[in-house]
Amino acid sequence: MDIVVAERNLVAESPEGDRTPIQVSIGRPFKVADKTWTCPLRLEGLGRVSDGLGTDSWSALTVAIGVARQRLAICVEKGARLLCGQDGSDIELDDLFPRF
Repeated sequence: MDIVVAERNLVAESPEGDRTPIQVSIGRPFKVADKTWTCPLRLEGLGRVSDGLGTDSWSALTVAIGVARQRLAICVEKGARLLCGQDGSDIELDDLFPRF
């Protein structure tokens, strides 16, 4: 990922109390072919994820954000709590990915 557009540091705490640091990084979308764009996505601590793909930069970015939300939602569904990487406070998915 050459240019990071946004990033967030989190911690996933399992029901047993194990903590896994997670760094969410989203890169700058770029064109890879005619009508095909990609948006780099990294979720350090959660394993490999696919980059966002779309027909333009906007759709690639929104897909990458959606993939990040989905992977974090899976952690929560398995019983993990998400914590802010800076101060350790609880953080909800809707705080990270607001719905309007």
